[in-house]
Amino acid sequence: MTGRAPFMRSTFGRFVAAVCAAFTIFSTHAGTLADYPEYPYAQTSYNEPLRGQFHFSSQSGWMNDINGPVYYRGTYHMFYQHNPHGLGWDTMHWGHATSTDLVHWVQQPVSLEPGVHDVTLFSGSAWVDTANVTGLKRGSDDPILLYTNTNGVSIAYSTDGAKTFKMFNGGAKVVTTPGESRDPKVQWDAQHNRWVMVIWQAGAGMSFYTSTNLLQWSPVGSIGASWAFECPDLYMLPLDGNTTQPRWVLQDASGRYVVGALDANSMFATDWSGPQWMDKASTGGPGPWYAPQTFNQLPGGRVVQVAWQADNRGWTWTGNASFPVELTLKTYPEGVRVARNPVAEINGIRGAAQTWGPTAITPNVATNPLAGIEAELYELRAEFDLTGATAGSFGFQLHRSSGGTSDASVMYDIGARTLQGQPMPPVNNRVKIRVLVDRGQLEVFGDDGHLVLSRNVDFNPANLGIGLVANGGNVSLVSLTFNRLNPIWGRGRAGRAPKNAIVATVSQGRCVDRDVASGRVQTWDCLGGSNQAWTLDSTGAVSTGGVCLELPPGQTANHTLVQVAACNGGAHQKWRQGNFGSLVNLASGRCLDADVGDYGNGRQLQVYDCVGGPNQSWVGPTFTGAATSRISWSNTASCVDRDVASGRVQIWSCNGGANQSWTTHGSGELTTGGLCMQLMPGQTANRSLVSVAACTGATNQAWSRVGSSSWMNLAAGRCLDLDAGDTTNGRQLQVWDCVGGPNQTWLGPR
Repeated sequence: MTGRAPFMRSTFGRFVAAVCAAFTIFSTHAGTLADYPEYPYAQTSYNEPLRGQFHFSSQSGWMNDINGPVYYRGTYHMFYQHNPHGLGWDTMHWGHATSTDLVHWVQQPVSLEPGVHDVTLFSGSAWVDTANVTGLKRGSDDPILLYTNTNGVSIAYSTDGAKTFKMFNGGAKVVTTPGESRDPKVQWDAQHNRWVMVIWQAGAGMSFYTSTNLLQWSPVGSIGASWAFECPDLYMLPLDGNTTQPRWVLQDASGRYVVGALDANSMFATDWSGPQWMDKASTGGPGPWYAPQTFNQLPGGRVVQVAWQADNRGWTWTGNASFPVELTLKTYPEGVRVARNPVAEINGIRGAAQTWGPTAITPNVATNPLAGIEAELYELRAEFDLTGATAGSFGFQLHRSSGGTSDASVMYDIGARTLQGQPMPPVNNRVKIRVLVDRGQLEVFGDDGHLVLSRNVDFNPANLGIGLVANGGNVSLVSLTFNRLNPIWGRGRAGRAPKNAIVATVSQGRCVDRDVASGRVQTWDCLGGSNQAWTLDSTGAVSTGGVCLELPPGQTANHTLVQVAACNGGAHQKWRQGNFGSLVNLASGRCLDADVGDYGNGRQLQVYDCVGGPNQSWVGPTFTGAATSRISWSNTASCVDRDVASGRVQIWSCNGGANQSWTTHGSGELTTGGLCMQLMPGQTANRSLVSVAACTGATNQAWSRVGSSSWMNLAAGRCLDLDAGDTTNGRQLQVWDCVGGPNQTWLGPR
């Protein structure tokens, strides 16, 4: 567990870091049982600048150490140190994300919250009690145990598949240490038929405990590992793939590790004189790669590792997880070492491969096989033969501009026999380099994972060229494969603030507040009063105390101040939840905005062009118009239907099928089967036909209820219409001027 703030290199990063420092002043927040499990996240498409597209980051808020990664019944669970209420380290929670393939991740509600789980919720580990040795099982799910706390260990456990957790024995410690300690890691010692726990302990190094029931733990000793600091991990790897030669690896938060064995008491022992570094970009403290943890209980005995990368942040998040790597233990000329390579599941996000065979790479740019390719997210795999090479160095230029500069490079020095300045002798006179490039992340793997370097890089999206270059001579390329990599994200759903508040995503101690005397809408400390309780209904009205959030009639320019007034149904009083947590006013098309990020008490809010920055990101209001049902034409037996084959939205006899079940959202979307009802982009005229497509958050997919029975498309300003009242099955629906006639009368969703 650590609290160092990351360093930002880009101008954008320095700006965000500055405003976020101000935002986090008010971020401290402890949860309550009434709101548990909280989901305090702003809606997002995950497409913000610098947000990794195939690296996990929290939907919003701060993340640091990876905690308790574990596998349970087909799902990978990854917990992490988390402040969901601001962009800086503060009031640690356990965040939670899940995946079915180690690559595509879905944000889940917060798992452990101070105020609900009344212990110090620092880093730790997880174990699934598949045999119910704890006796905690209730129902069909196996107990899932989380080990946490400081200066000892407490246990939180779940009996509902990790949806919620409660403290075992009220949070009483199952291990107590005489001094500072933290970050328990639990592992199974199959040889001795017991669990082993390792804890970092100040002055003692790593302390070991054992248990036969996961609840009662006995001390077995300590290793005075002066090199080790916090977040230990312990796992077994077969040497060179030989399962008859198991070895145990003990590592710390910086990725320093030693290899050894567990003795008859499950105490770790090693004959290594000192540790090796797992990731050569590690600085020994929080930074480009820190606090790695391996998943427990993976099928087939795989050992997969994820680490925290601190130096990536954006509008509403801080920090990301490294791409998962599978670990192996290999014998090299210099000794036994851990090798790390991207998990095979990366194949699920690869685009079509482009490959090149043997060719000479020279200083002449004409020999660059990647010339003409522009890409933002990609993987490079290359092998070079140094026989006859005359170049001094060679490698890749990443995010290369037309002028030949690049945001980063990955270079091999032939004379020094180094990759990125780190020793990597050729193997049989050949060099292998593998590179993963994301928006804010660069991971380099040399010699099949023998050497790994992980960094955060603020890549410039304006420069997307790639160069394979040789300096001072030629080198022989044996093979090269280029794959674009696809984003891993779905839509991050809108969260909810306590007590129906609207809170600033990046400073969740600040609420949107109604000043009763003046009608001003302002920011104020969150007090939980009725003047800070807001609801959004299916007509787009955001209301509190019987009055509606509005722009003054006829005023739609930037910096127009926001107020409340008696609800009248006008467009100036209609809002929808947009991307990145925005609240979009329908009359102006502009977003609710805290000018220059000033959340001071009494600061009146405004609208401004929707630019997606932190000033325009909000959690809330509570959407009260959520409903799922059929949409029928008036009181008839004809329903709005999705034709699966064509994507047409048509009229069809009501049959109760899934293709006739529609759901309303605070964003204005009407969805069925995960797809959004829409007009084709750019088509807004009368008689424009209605279809479904993947949800994008654009206004051509946003609808607002008009009156009690019509649906208006926001891009067109026209209403869903059954042309000439023709109820013939298969008749495609259209939009038409909102005239309120029977052809535009729809019942549902409700």
